[in-house]
Amino acid sequence: MSAPPPTDRGDAPRGAGRRSRRRGACGARFLGSGAGARVLAVDIGTGTADILLTLPGEPLENAVRLVVPSRTQVVARQIEAATAAGIPVVFTGVTMGGGPCGAAMKRHVAAGLAFVAGETAARTFADDLDRVRARGVGVVSDAQAAALAAEATGRDGPAVVQSGDLDVDGLRDALRRLGVAPSFDLVCVAAQDHGFNPGGSNRAFRFSLWEQALSERRALTSLFYDLRDIPAPLTRLRAAAGLARELGGGAPVLAADTGPAALLGALPDDAQDGVLVNVGNGHVTCGVARAGRLAGVFEHHTSALDGCDLEDRLRRFLAGELTDASVRDDGGHGAVLAADALDGLRAAAAPQAGGSPAGGIMVTGPRRELLRDAALDLAFVAPHGDMMLTGCHGLLRAARERGSATLPG
Repeated sequence: MSAPPPTDRGDAPRGAGRRSRRRGACGARFLGSGAGARVLAVDIGTGTADILLTLPGEPLENAVRLVVPSRTQVVARQIEAATAAGIPVVFTGVTMGGGPCGAAMKRHVAAGLAFVAGETAARTFADDLDRVRARGVGVVSDAQAAALAAEATGRDGPAVVQSGDLDVDGLRDALRRLGVAPSFDLVCVAAQDHGFNPGGSNRAFRFSLWEQALSERRALTSLFYDLRDIPAPLTRLRAAAGLARELGGGAPVLAADTGPAALLGALPDDAQDGVLVNVGNGHVTCGVARAGRLAGVFEHHTSALDGCDLEDRLRRFLAGELTDASVRDDGGHGAVLAADALDGLRAAAAPQAGGSPAGGIMVTGPRRELLRDAALDLAFVAPHGDMMLTGCHGLLRAARERGSATLPG
């Protein structure tokens, strides 16, 4: 008598492709139930904050990902709401990025409304507090600002606006609502910091730090700092890292400027050389790596450039013809390039007929369309399938290479 045919109850003969049913009908399981570190990475920009949380035992493609308005955008809206309501503002907390919230403060004061800020929060708008006062802000001690905030009640204000590049409670609550526990083995944060330089040019000071890094031939990973090692002039980054430590409940913190974070995140894991142009909402940053070391940085404001302008400046930068002074005179941040990097950049800077498949210049960022028609050797990259998280992947790679956490590649 012949054997009965297999049924769909899983009684197929052994070796005939029979599947185990121990994990359920579809092999379903909870994500993140494996071994490994839970690492939160936050890349803070002018327009967005890009957030990635690794899940133990999962590839990075299964990580929790959020792209949300940056805190300077949120704070700007809070100030604008107070302006529309005709009520004063009390600004209290730590130093954060300016930009949109600084512009909102100026509009509030121009409307004839009071704006009071604690000293630390006031440095969001300028390192020199006399300059902040000259803009019409009432600068008080941090203790006085906290007391005013505590006393604020009622619809007539004042409106209390909390400064800081991370909303600790908000992010924890968002993760909980998504069913993700806000517990971390490591918190990484990136933010662009001009450096503390009262009475001088922040842009010039920022590029003096890059020049020092180039002259010392520093490895990219050395530009990522444990909390205690963040250079004292990087006051915004130190403040963001402090909030990251609070968010992590005392977990270790790794912090970096957004430039090296994006550059390291865009490089393939086995690559030590590369050129990245990150066309962000607020800034364009071009970073150059040679032998795993920082070899060049060019930065400008995205709103000041169209596609032709950006292409021209990139070509001149990579050819060694764009000076730091000329960029600052043009309203940008600056440019610095190591002399020994020039030979390797000539091909990327040369005019191309549509670019080569290899792509000598990696391009990322939410405004990358500015370079869509550029006659440069370009490759539009998206690490692990999401170009908005390039900086987060740079933070994770730095953590992995520095031995801060065991992470998937």
